[in-house]
Amino acid sequence: MNLGLIELLKKDKHCFGVPNILTVSRLFFIPFIVYFLSWQTVKGDWFALFTILASGLTDFFDGYFARHMDQRSQLGRMLDPVVDKILVAVLMLFLAKYKGLPYWYVSMVIGRDIIILIASVYLISKSRNIAESNLLGKLTLMSFLAVIMFYTIHFYPVNLVVMWGSVVLIPSSLLKYFKLHNETFVKKNAPVKKNTILVEK
Repeated sequence: MNLGLIELLKKDKHCFGVPNILTVSRLFFIPFIVYFLSWQTVKGDWFALFTILASGLTDFFDGYFARHMDQRSQLGRMLDPVVDKILVAVLMLFLAKYKGLPYWYVSMVIGRDIIILIASVYLISKSRNIAESNLLGKLTLMSFLAVIMFYTIHFYPVNLVVMWGSVVLIPSSLLKYFKLHNETFVKKNAPVKKNTILVEK
């Protein structure tokens, strides 16, 4: 395991707090969503949609409890985006299989997320720090979730419009992440300037 990650987790007092438990619980919704999608019926589609919305509530409450219970943690900052990426990747792959979501689009989304994860691991290993989330990244994630929901219930042509909108956001958000990673790395590794003391002779 990466040493930088281990150091961060050792200093984390809230690794097993309520917010992180809620974050991980989001993964347990995946089998149910996939099961409902496999029905390939209107009823199954709506059950899948409601389950997706239920999983979204855990995303809201993990942040809510982290703030109000003062349980913000380094692990939580890493877990939340990783869980989101796993959820998006798995659901999009099954939507490609059952609902006609283009595989080239799924490949773009997963490729973007893999690049971001690799860059994040590198940043942690070199600077012992985690880049903050940004508005463009959050908008991109929201567009992915919108694609998932509209393709789940086959809400044509809105599903296509949302998908093409997110296509525009993918490279933009990727560039933004690289910029933030670079700024975080440079800031963390900037040399500390020593105060110059002038002595009168």
